[in-house]
Amino acid sequence: MKINQLISILFLLLVSNLPAQVFELNSSDYFSFEPVFRHDYIVKNKIRSVRAAIVYKRDNEPIEDKGLTKSWEYDEDGFLTRYYYTSIRGFVNKEVVHPAVFRRGRKISGPYTTEEPVYAYDTVSTAYFYNPKKQIILRRTRDGDYYSSTYYEYDAQGNIRKQQIFRETNASENRNTFRLGVQNLLSTEEFIYEKRSPRQTKRKHLNDEGKIYKETIFNYDSVGHTLEENSSYTVSWMRSSTKMAYDSKGKLILKSYASNENGDEFTKSEYKYTTSNLVDIENRFKGDIRYYEFNYLYDKQTNMLTSHFVREELNKAIVIVKYSYLYY
Repeated sequence: MKINQLISILFLLLVSNLPAQVFELNSSDYFSFEPVFRHDYIVKNKIRSVRAAIVYKRDNEPIEDKGLTKSWEYDEDGFLTRYYYTSIRGFVNKEVVHPAVFRRGRKISGPYTTEEPVYAYDTVSTAYFYNPKKQIILRRTRDGDYYSSTYYEYDAQGNIRKQQIFRETNASENRNTFRLGVQNLLSTEEFIYEKRSPRQTKRKHLNDEGKIYKETIFNYDSVGHTLEENSSYTVSWMRSSTKMAYDSKGKLILKSYASNENGDEFTKSEYKYTTSNLVDIENRFKGDIRYYEFNYLYDKQTNMLTSHFVREELNKAIVIVKYSYLYY
């Protein structure tokens, strides 16, 4: 037996006894939001939907609950079918009358009025569609009256070979039912893959004219973890690099990103884990400055995520997110 095969078998035996991780820390480009729930976490717990309620608290101030939420919906096979979130479109102040307060027949305080905001919301929704192989073939996002839709095609190895982005309108009178109206093509991108070695793959990016404008090289370890992604544009000096590091159990402990595409940029995330090998703390940096600290809380019996909070260092505030579930 080859040494690489032996290492892979030992690694699989090691991780098979670990609880299902909640998050996909190296999520694909299909999912542009955070956090991304892992497929095995959804399947194991037979989750139909996840709802996150979000509140905000500045230091030395009361909690602000503006009714903001995020929601994920899954089919019976554990694949995401819909993701949506609320945002505030605007608000008006409503006058609220507070009556006088009496205690034991004695007036403690007189009546008074305050103004409280009443919020108007927008909902941004993304629907996901799959082929029989459970590969995403369409991601359609509705924001207002228009839709941004990305279509995907695959090669025989399951790699994305073509990606097209359209702006679409809904011809249906019912906003909850989509019937394609006007469709305008915004961009087309094709990909060619070259297996350079068992641990390295090159991806060539082709533009609308079929010309290579960018190349990305992926490097992997012996068990298939991505160690590095290096991208460069063929006709410019722009480059980017993403690097990952793992512990002995295969858990991601460091992810960094460097790019000069929009000026010099360097970010990184550092991960710490609980004794149950679930993500406990994530620190996010821009340069050497820590901008965010994520803390995750789990049910002690089921290891399911119950909440997480984000410390915003510069704003001196905390975002508190609480999760609730529906099941099959």
